[in-house]
Amino acid sequence: MHAGMAKAQTGDGNHHMLCPVTTNPPHKHQFPDQYPYNTSPPRSKRQKLNNIEPARWDNLSNVWFTKSALRELDRRNHCQRSSQNRRPLTRKFHAELRRKPREPFQFAPDFLRHCTPIYLKKIKRLARLGGPDLSDLRYYTNNSRSWSRKRLAEFQPAASISPPTKSTKSTKSMATTAYCRNFQQHLADHGIYSHNFEYPNGRRPAKPNNWKELNEVLAQPRPSLSNFSEEEFEKFILADARASKEKLVILSVIPLIEGNDGGLNFSGGGYPFGKLAPLTDGMLGHAKPDRFYGASPTQLNPKIRKELSSYVVPSTQGDLPILPNFFLEVKGPDGSPAVANRQACYYGALGARGTHFLQSYQQDKPVYDNNAYTITSTYLGGHLKLYSTHLVQSPDLDCPPEYIMTQLKGWSITSDLETFVRGVSAYRNARDWAKEKRDEFIRLANERHAELAAQSRNQSISQHQMASDPPITPDESNASTTPSEAGYQDANWGATTPVEDTKRGESQIHGRAPQNPRIGGDTAGNQVSRLPN
Repeated sequence: MHAGMAKAQTGDGNHHMLCPVTTNPPHKHQFPDQYPYNTSPPRSKRQKLNNIEPARWDNLSNVWFTKSALRELDRRNHCQRSSQNRRPLTRKFHAELRRKPREPFQFAPDFLRHCTPIYLKKIKRLARLGGPDLSDLRYYTNNSRSWSRKRLAEFQPAASISPPTKSTKSTKSMATTAYCRNFQQHLADHGIYSHNFEYPNGRRPAKPNNWKELNEVLAQPRPSLSNFSEEEFEKFILADARASKEKLVILSVIPLIEGNDGGLNFSGGGYPFGKLAPLTDGMLGHAKPDRFYGASPTQLNPKIRKELSSYVVPSTQGDLPILPNFFLEVKGPDGSPAVANRQACYYGALGARGTHFLQSYQQDKPVYDNNAYTITSTYLGGHLKLYSTHLVQSPDLDCPPEYIMTQLKGWSITSDLETFVRGVSAYRNARDWAKEKRDEFIRLANERHAELAAQSRNQSISQHQMASDPPITPDESNASTTPSEAGYQDANWGATTPVEDTKRGESQIHGRAPQNPRIGGDTAGNQVSRLPN
């Protein structure tokens, strides 16, 4: 096991236990060699499970004592025991096996019929425990999982059995989710920091430059809540108390927080972000926020949408919202605040990355203004919290940017009417502010794309017309002139002809025919007619 897992021997001297020991500083995830805005990192289609599972644990700088970590420890200990005391099959060993006398062959029923009750009891106990260990036998294959699936299929209705898809295989077998304690450690190892993160020296990540502006936006009064009565507040408290499950909270409580003006935004939720490129190393499960707000796909130019699809288009369904930058994660009364915080950190980083790619589209270099344009919120047990997520350039220029989550405000909106109005007003203000920033980045990206397309089109037309113009050659009649006349004409050719030819060429490039006579000007600025020679 790698250096991030400390091994502590138990009493028998064979087994080991994982201990959370931090070794090396966090490793950041790597983007492609060029920091592109029109490509997505390649994703392997077929990855073997036995290679992915160890890599998930080996890449953690700090491993927590969880059930999944214990299962990985058992698997590694089993592999270690299976490889011990196994004599290699050499020619000498093979000859010894051939010289040994073979025991007479006997069927299992005949063997069991002649066993004593004591041995029968031991055999039954061995069978209940899974039978003998056959891993030392040659050509042994561990097919217990496939056998279990076959046996399970025999006792289940056919309608309930469906072949697992590629996404479900990766999610269930190898993906790390926010419900695992190692999820937050995985994010930190890849430069994605939660609001309570501290560097090894005790320093906290910096707040976004627009943190004060954001709080001013949150504090603005909301006209729709100016007449919110005490009776309506009591209805909200009752709805929150009756919502015993997460889905009930989403259906009965969240609509009262969002209000009727939530339809102005393009919202979605409840489905995985299966099209986005991995945020780290591909070991995390797909994000699946309860509610998010994005833009209509028709707002963004189709070519931009295609180039940045791995960063701004969450779903493979084309009509669903794109560029999400406002998220809501909801938990029921039995939900975990730690899980909600991990999910909010993950969703905020995905939204900030998409906004950053669109903001930097067709720019000379990536834009790092240290401002937050993504908002995440959590609701759990009557507590509403708002967070911002922004990017900062890594101190190591070869590393990708870091994502910093910062808490803006928090309210216990079930405590009293005044707190409810402040918290819900801040939620709706943040949602509208996120929409303004989202629309602004889309508009600027569309303008840059249109400007570059126009420049490219004009350049192509100019090159095409210049290539189709005939070359300019001197008049053949000049060959019969006298030397003095030739010198005079050469002087005029060098003094006047290029000017006229240049003007003629420019008029032809812009699609205009040259006009005669040309209007020139004398030294006094008066217009005079200049006839061709």
